[in-house]
Amino acid sequence: MELVIPILVSVGIVVAGVGVLIGVLRSRASKQTAVLASQAQAELAQLEQTAGSALVRTDEKIRLAADELGFAAAEFGETAIGEFTAAIGRARQRLAEAFQLNQLLADHIPDTDEQRRDWNQRIIALCESADASLGEQVSAFAARRAAARATPAAIERLVGSVALVRSSLAGPSETLQRLAERYTDAALAPVAGNPAQAARLLDFAGRSAEVARSRLAAGREDEAEAAVRAGDESVHRASALLANVESFEVEALRAESTLAAMIAESHAELAVARAIPAAERQGRLDDAIAALEASLAAVPVSADRTDPIGALTSVRQTNTALDDAVAERADRAERQTRLRTQLVTAIDDAELQITAARDVLARTSAGPDARTRLAAAEHELADLTTETDPERALGRARRAAALANEAALLAHQAAQSGYGGYGYPGGQQYGGQQYGGRQPYPGPGYPGGSGQGPYSRPRGRGGDGMGVLGGVLGGLAIGGMLDGLGDLGDFGDFFD
Repeated sequence: MELVIPILVSVGIVVAGVGVLIGVLRSRASKQTAVLASQAQAELAQLEQTAGSALVRTDEKIRLAADELGFAAAEFGETAIGEFTAAIGRARQRLAEAFQLNQLLADHIPDTDEQRRDWNQRIIALCESADASLGEQVSAFAARRAAARATPAAIERLVGSVALVRSSLAGPSETLQRLAERYTDAALAPVAGNPAQAARLLDFAGRSAEVARSRLAAGREDEAEAAVRAGDESVHRASALLANVESFEVEALRAESTLAAMIAESHAELAVARAIPAAERQGRLDDAIAALEASLAAVPVSADRTDPIGALTSVRQTNTALDDAVAERADRAERQTRLRTQLVTAIDDAELQITAARDVLARTSAGPDARTRLAAAEHELADLTTETDPERALGRARRAAALANEAALLAHQAAQSGYGGYGYPGGQQYGGQQYGGRQPYPGPGYPGGSGQGPYSRPRGRGGDGMGVLGGVLGGLAIGGMLDGLGDLGDFGDFFD
């Protein structure tokens, strides 16, 4: 009894402590939950305030944009405000959807926190999209208005540019006259008409300036601005044409330098190509050699008027054609080497298959089909000595192996069908096991091997248990070992 009381007191203290701990933990969890709920409500309140501000801002922007649309129509015409009108229509549709969502939030039906969050976010997105569309149009018309105000100055700038470029027409014309002493008419053809074309473009730019003045005086600022833009573009093109004349000489000098290197390279490649045996050059390679030689012969001597860019183009093209032909010949030679390597393996395979087939036919009473295929295989192998094409020789070697394989398979099937028996004393079997202490072809494609190879035929019944049983029984019969064996009824169960 004296021990029970202290124990009960201790248990009571522990229970009380656990109760206090649980109470503290529950209090903390409750406080954390309250804090999180308070934060979530504060975030929702901030989101609702942002959405409300967005509604007010977008509504005001649409009203201002409608006023701007009226000013733009009066200033630039109805045809110029089509996209602006469409943008305002799209903005109003988005604002209407946003107002509908806000109405759902304000009605008497309670909404979940998730709904409040989603709808307010949607309101903000709709308002931002409408604002962006309107902002693009307002900015575009502001830029047009600024350009219209700047049109008078732009016209004067255009007139000055036309005069400046026109004063430089003489230089390119003189350059062309000097270049004509060194280069052929064909070489100068890309730039020969540039000064005259530039003069026509400058005339057009001058007329554009006059049109811009008249449209500006009539209050048609957009047409005046368009005329100035067309004139500026014409002046820019004229300047580029004249600059091309001056840069042609530099390009021609670079072409002459590159042509000299290309000619030296071509002569070296021609020497290599001519060293290839004539029999291997026939066709594309000979044609490529002749074409490159003709291109080199057409290059004029330095004392004549030349076309370095055209000559370089011609030599480069024929040089590339020769490179391609030589590469094709190299690929062909590589293929011949690969075929010869494959041919050695194929001949070894054919000889092995023929030897194995001869062994099978010698031990069985094979029919005419098996013997015919063996004879055909031997004929294919014998004819390889006169075959000069490695690809055709490879095909014949593979056919020889396949025919010998078929001959062995047919002889094997005939033996299992009762024609002459099929089995040999000493456990000699044909069907993937040892044959006379060796495997004639221990790989795919041979009857009884590890599978059907690329030149083999289906084995039919050659691999099933009863086929092996037939071979065993045949061997027993030949060896005179059936006497005294009694009932063999259970022997077949071994193969079930």
